[in-house]
Amino acid sequence: MKPITSNSRIESVDALRGFALLGVLIANIPIASSEVISGNLDSVSQFLTYLLIDKKFITIFSILFGFGFFIQMKRTEEKNINFKKYFIVRMLLLLVIGIIHSYGIWNGDIVMSYAVGGLFLLFLRNSTLKKLLIIAIIFNVLITGFFFIIVSSIEWQESQIKLASELPITDSIKRYLYLNFLMNPWSNFSRDMPITLAFTFGNMIIGFILGKINFFHLNFKIKKGLVISGGIIGFISSYFYYLISVGKIVLNEQLIWVPFILTAGIILQSLFYISIFKSLYKNIKFKKILSIFSFVGRTALSNYILQSILYLSIFYHCSKTFQLFGKLTITETYLLALVFFSFQLIISRHWLKRHSQGPIEFVWKKLSYKYKFNEKK
Repeated sequence: MKPITSNSRIESVDALRGFALLGVLIANIPIASSEVISGNLDSVSQFLTYLLIDKKFITIFSILFGFGFFIQMKRTEEKNINFKKYFIVRMLLLLVIGIIHSYGIWNGDIVMSYAVGGLFLLFLRNSTLKKLLIIAIIFNVLITGFFFIIVSSIEWQESQIKLASELPITDSIKRYLYLNFLMNPWSNFSRDMPITLAFTFGNMIIGFILGKINFFHLNFKIKKGLVISGGIIGFISSYFYYLISVGKIVLNEQLIWVPFILTAGIILQSLFYISIFKSLYKNIKFKKILSIFSFVGRTALSNYILQSILYLSIFYHCSKTFQLFGKLTITETYLLALVFFSFQLIISRHWLKRHSQGPIEFVWKKLSYKYKFNEKK
């Protein structure tokens, strides 16, 4: 079980993972409310973000984690490795990385959820496609929709609002870490984490299914259904998600069915993006453009955490550097996100000229490979 070489990787998946990270960067970048600062294009930027990006790209990222699970499982079978023991160690190490990231840098961490979901995915590794599809629907649509209804009905307490507003502008790193701990979704588990864990786990199962059906080698005809359904149902759902998020639609008993459609729509739109990206990647001209994302995709974990470091050092006042939070409009913030990603593209490309994987990936995988996993049992 050595690090995957460039020859054995699926290039389109690496590029897609890097593309997903661009969306994650834009969706998570710190933005001050319009009451603090606003611009003429902010309403358009906010609408486009909800319609095209928010929740969709982290969904793709999670789906690809499940696909990676399948690839690793197949590789261990070929090497006669005890996959269960190997993957448990791998996920426990990832959990440690997530804890450090979540409580030491940025509370909007998804890594811990991946580690927990990955451990539960082990129980489904021998399941049939039908069973996997049913479980994915249960978690992605039914359970996630149910938790969405519950979370939407809970109002933020005034004390929580004050803590959230203080977090980006406190000039004390000690105070920041304390507030970061209090606002951490894992510290407020019952409010924040059930919906994240359910939806993330469901996405992983979808990625596992894509691996089992050899999705990234299928012809376009089979993907056509995903393109049509994702392009219609997905975007309509995202539009209603926008209306709900900005308060133009208030969920009530008559609209109790809406969250279930919304969660299904997010999945379909994400699969729409995946299908379009994969199809474009087959075209030589588009491949030359899209392949640049592979540098970030091959160093995804390192770049994901680097994004948090950029947020903290550029926006938050505790870093005592640029302290841009509250000084940029929504549109300006999104433009800066593109600058951030360009920076990640450059350093990732240079790094991979000398190394086979990102720095955090290197430490994580080296510790994983340190243990001896004998023949399968």
